[in-house]
Amino acid sequence: MKRRQGEREKGMALVLTLVVVTILAVLVLEFNYLMRVETEISGNYRDSLKAYYLAKSGVNFAYLLLRDDDLSYDSLDEDWALAKPLVAMEEGAVIFQIEDECGKININSLLVKGGKIDEKKKAVLERLFEVLEIDRELVDVVYDWLDKDDEERDFGAEDDYYSELEKPYPCKNRPLDTVDELFLLKGFNDEVFYGKEKEREALDSYLTVYGDGKININTAPSIVLQSLHPDIDESLAQEIVVYRKEHLFKKITDLKEIPGIDERLYNEIGLHITIKSNFFSISSQGALGEARRRIKTILQRQGKNLKIQYWRIG
Repeated sequence: MKRRQGEREKGMALVLTLVVVTILAVLVLEFNYLMRVETEISGNYRDSLKAYYLAKSGVNFAYLLLRDDDLSYDSLDEDWALAKPLVAMEEGAVIFQIEDECGKININSLLVKGGKIDEKKKAVLERLFEVLEIDRELVDVVYDWLDKDDEERDFGAEDDYYSELEKPYPCKNRPLDTVDELFLLKGFNDEVFYGKEKEREALDSYLTVYGDGKININTAPSIVLQSLHPDIDESLAQEIVVYRKEHLFKKITDLKEIPGIDERLYNEIGLHITIKSNFFSISSQGALGEARRRIKTILQRQGKNLKIQYWRIG
């Protein structure tokens, strides 16, 4: 009887020992897993931080290019426009690009003081939409978003429309802060912004919210040039692009050197064009391992001074 009891106690002790060993093994494995996760998280954070500073170094280099630029004109043959380097380093890489915002149509310039429509700017935006195969009626939507009144245009939208959405919000009745804000407007979606099946450049390649509304003919894409006047068709816009590759426009009257730009046409667009720019966007990406960080910033240039107007980290 005593021997059976002793055997049971030994069995219980063995089972208890196995349970304790099992628990300890689980705890060790769990601790090991948590340590590996923690190490991986720390490594990812370290790489992400380094990638951010790589992206920031691209912004700083772009800043220097713009600061040291010739201020008499701005064109696509200058260092700032040609700089799209991929700089590889031992611990990562950085690539950046500079774009002239003044080579685009400032959508906020559609309204003049007092909230009145600038008919010439409206015609420019309508021609842009027509070239991009966007419904011209969406121009009314843009005006209603910008103007201060609550009067709804024929194809526009005010608070009555936006307040009935699944996630309602008010009509802004103020200038746009970014071109991406167009997604909040009635009728604007991916197809409008990027084209059908994304077959063209996004709208922010042709539109901006910066500048005085004058378009730099040295940097404006062909589609923007076409939008300046109904007499500038695709062929004439391409002639302008080809001409400036060799001659540049160092004064706006140089535009009259192009066959097809007569005195009448020049006079009708002369007040709306320029050869200088003062707003530039910089897109910079830093990469380290699997980590990627992006910086998008807008700089305003006043002489040799540059001021940040927008900064976004992605």
